[in-house]
Amino acid sequence: MSVENQLKTLPEKPGCYMYFNKNNKVIYVGKAKNLKKRVSSYFNKAHDVKTTKLVRDIVKLETIITLNEKESLLLEQNLIKKYKPRYNIVLNDDKNYPYIAITNEKDPEYIYIRNYNSKNKESFGPFPDGSSARKILRTLERIYPLRRCKGNIGHPCTYFHIEQCSGACFQEVEKSFYDKQIKKIKDFFDGKSNDVQEILENKMYQAAENLQFEEAQRIKEIIEHLKFTTEKQDVDLSDNINRDVFNYFEFENYICFTVLFYRSGKLSLKNNEVIKNEGQDINDLFKSYILQIYSKNLVPNFLGVPKTINVDDLKLFFQKTILNEEDFTTNRLLDLAKENAREYLFQKLHYSDQNSITKEEVLQKLQSLIKLDKFPYHIEMYDVANMLNEYVTGAMIVFKNGVVSKNDFRKYNIEIEEKGDFNRMEEMLYRRYKKDLEFPEKWADLIIMDGGIIQVHAAKKALAKLSIDIPIIGLVKNDKHKTEYILDTNENKLDIEKNFEVFKLLENFQLRVHNYAISGFRKRQSKGILKEEILSSVKGMGEIKVKNMYEKFKSIENMKKLSIKEIDEVVKNKTTSQELFEFLKSVK
Repeated sequence: MSVENQLKTLPEKPGCYMYFNKNNKVIYVGKAKNLKKRVSSYFNKAHDVKTTKLVRDIVKLETIITLNEKESLLLEQNLIKKYKPRYNIVLNDDKNYPYIAITNEKDPEYIYIRNYNSKNKESFGPFPDGSSARKILRTLERIYPLRRCKGNIGHPCTYFHIEQCSGACFQEVEKSFYDKQIKKIKDFFDGKSNDVQEILENKMYQAAENLQFEEAQRIKEIIEHLKFTTEKQDVDLSDNINRDVFNYFEFENYICFTVLFYRSGKLSLKNNEVIKNEGQDINDLFKSYILQIYSKNLVPNFLGVPKTINVDDLKLFFQKTILNEEDFTTNRLLDLAKENAREYLFQKLHYSDQNSITKEEVLQKLQSLIKLDKFPYHIEMYDVANMLNEYVTGAMIVFKNGVVSKNDFRKYNIEIEEKGDFNRMEEMLYRRYKKDLEFPEKWADLIIMDGGIIQVHAAKKALAKLSIDIPIIGLVKNDKHKTEYILDTNENKLDIEKNFEVFKLLENFQLRVHNYAISGFRKRQSKGILKEEILSSVKGMGEIKVKNMYEKFKSIENMKKLSIKEIDEVVKNKTTSQELFEFLKSVK
């Protein structure tokens, strides 16, 4: 059905709409109180150049009816997260700020997390960086100890002996103890107590008196990390309120969104996000930015939003937390947020390498550099990790419009007889595209291989088997394992400047896929070692017998199905076989 005919059938109900391009990829997601009225407005009236560009790319649309506005707003965010459309604002998955949390358990413990989780008893943050959060966490563990071991191990743990554990390792700890500790921790983060700083300062002076200058310097650095303000600003509040203040600045085709995170009345950190506006409504973009921020972060006491933004639907989520009233303090902070947005955008415009502001513009330069026929919206990169041909693990990472798409990441356990990167890469690419052979909308616009001609040829062979044609390039490293040059789609060496933003983007891709492959390999390796240790705990099961069992039966699950006779064919000792048979029955 043509778009014109689809418009005639649209319902006059609330819901979400999705626009697709000629490659059947979602390029824009929106919500509406009245789907028919809102969607039709894109096609039945004149628009500026930016909106016209969006409309020109639409070849199909789909709608989803919802019961109310709140449901459509929530669905819109889920669809944006899933499809990462080109014309929506999409925050990078890396925008996960550090938090210190206290678990909601009988014997709670401190944990460091990158995603706020409402299931924890208490959460504090976000913090400007991971090192600050970890140093504060280690300090609190020393001054206000909670449980620091597994608990209930039958004897005092090492941390208990140095007064850094509650004693849950060997004794019943009263709830009142934890309540008092958590109260002190909250007072510390609320700025109501200077106990931590006073204790540390006393330790610093004591270390200096004892001529332990390195220790004194270390403690001084910790004290500095306890100060949450990362930048000196002209607004420093004294109300101990947690508030986040949002604003934006527009210039030419660009918008910079900024949020200032205030904790206990002090500026903790800020986030800036620059996008190229392709005709989207500023209200929708701004609200989408806010909702994406809080998909991963703790909602504070108050949110400051400029009065030019209609916050009625946001109030469905945040109730009275939203503030866009004209009180003096809120206005000062909103002005500060706008000034931060303006300054950040102008810095990007005037000082960015090659004058590319957004990831989309960098990708356009990549498209031109390697002479791609179409924009590389969906990029996949592949790598393989192993050690001595064991636990061979393949990794695929995915970027959409230059933004990480972690939901699409995949790891592959590669268990084939043929050795070498060529065969392993071929196996991985074949498996990935065999699964989606009938769904070309899920194919990449560009495939990048971590490696040179061997890896590129392997990928081409895999796709040729499936009669799939996707551009493939290689990223070649030097002897120091640093990105060196591109092997382009014609297998020619392509040198690019190391400070060129395209190079930096590709280098980031290569580092990420390498780390992802290594993490998968180490996980498999640790599981394998753990399994071997499990069998080794059986009397009579030495290293050779364990190895022989795994070579023949591959996994514990397979071994649990064996009879004593089948086990003895490998173990060749009836007593040990009986022991192993009984042991396997007990394994959960």
